[in-house]
Amino acid sequence: MRKRCCGIFSIVMLLMLVAGCGGAAGEDKLETGVQGTEQELEEVFLSADEDEEVLVIMEEYAEETPYPELAEFLINYYQIPEEYQSETRYYYNYVDLNDDGVNEIFAFVIGEYTEVSYGDPALILWEEGETFGVVESFEGIQTPVTISDQLTNGWHDIIYREYGLGAEDGYRICRFNPEGGYQTELSEVVDELEPMGGTQILSNNL
Repeated sequence: MRKRCCGIFSIVMLLMLVAGCGGAAGEDKLETGVQGTEQELEEVFLSADEDEEVLVIMEEYAEETPYPELAEFLINYYQIPEEYQSETRYYYNYVDLNDDGVNEIFAFVIGEYTEVSYGDPALILWEEGETFGVVESFEGIQTPVTISDQLTNGWHDIIYREYGLGAEDGYRICRFNPEGGYQTELSEVVDELEPMGGTQILSNNL
């Protein structure tokens, strides 16, 4: 009888010991599992954050410094009569359109003599001292103008609102063609713009 009781007591003690070890192992596993999950989620989050592309459009107002040589060039280029000159305004920004480290000038002219039904004229110019050369001449555009981070043939795309030409209104995307400049078959009008980065020039309320 005593042997039987001792045997039962030994079995009970053994079961309690095994249950106690199992509980400790389970607790360790749960804690490790939580930490492992948190670490995994954190790594995925950081990886997604690092890979996310942030697209930003920077606003840039027109230069405030008068540029008499540029004003004189614009008067001569557009053949503006003297009686219209006092009421004609010009605005300009420096932009490096082909990333060669040398700025071009984007000049915009507002006046009764030069305006057209769908906007006002603009020029892209290179300068060397007091000498200017025309890279592109736009008969009429709307401001502001976006210089996109997107390049076509090594030159930044130029984008502005277009309306009043009899076709559908939208956004004109001007892509550079080495054989014809910014106003060729590479240009197009779209209803909506895809997300992009770049710089919005002539951002004043002109």
